[in-house]
Amino acid sequence: MPSELVQSSSDPLYKQVMDDIVRDIDSGFYGAGERIPSEEDLRDIYKVSRVTIRRSLSELTKRGYLVKQQGKGTFVQKKTSGEVVFRDVDCIDSFTSTCRANGCQPGAIPVVCEFVEIPDEAVDFFGEKKGSLALRIARVRTADGSPIMYENNLFQADRFSFLAEMDLRDISIFDAIEERVGLVATKSLNGFDLNIDRADAEVASLLDVAKNEPLFYVHGRYVDQNGAPMFFGKQYMVGKRYSFRL
Repeated sequence: MPSELVQSSSDPLYKQVMDDIVRDIDSGFYGAGERIPSEEDLRDIYKVSRVTIRRSLSELTKRGYLVKQQGKGTFVQKKTSGEVVFRDVDCIDSFTSTCRANGCQPGAIPVVCEFVEIPDEAVDFFGEKKGSLALRIARVRTADGSPIMYENNLFQADRFSFLAEMDLRDISIFDAIEERVGLVATKSLNGFDLNIDRADAEVASLLDVAKNEPLFYVHGRYVDQNGAPMFFGKQYMVGKRYSFRL
């Protein structure tokens, strides 16, 4: 049930409201498909401004926890079938928000977090000299515990080294970066490369599929809201558990 906000907290009030509503959703206080209190009621509950409440609800809707229905109110996102649908290949959404928008519980299992030499294919994108380092983070992403995606991303070492010190299990790296340094992935330069590849022995084991099973393979170069290089990403997705709606 709703908790009292801490005025002296380093977290802004809108985020405290967000976190509290998420806790109530995760605990079942607000069930799937249930209407949450109105903006006016939430304002009275949390003793904050309507602007604060609107920002909290907007963020939770964007992240897939809530859905707004015109003239009816705001509801907890309902659970859909086990398949995760990526609704717009040109839209930069974290796996976490995409998963929640499909009514699934997102998860992440760290595989690798290490500093590596930037490969030749990424040197120009990062604008670094050959031999420079990047932070490589590889994780298996899950939906309701089922492996969906193997993500293998390179981040600029100087700007995102703090990620190496974090527990990357079951978190959104997008959210962590935004909260820590205020940067948001806005687009992929030159769009995405979407192909079909086959699972090698390592990827097959990580995603619990047969070796050589066809997988979606997405490759992109992502920049932040200022146009600066953010990360160089490769993702392998299980086709029978993940689909694109173009």
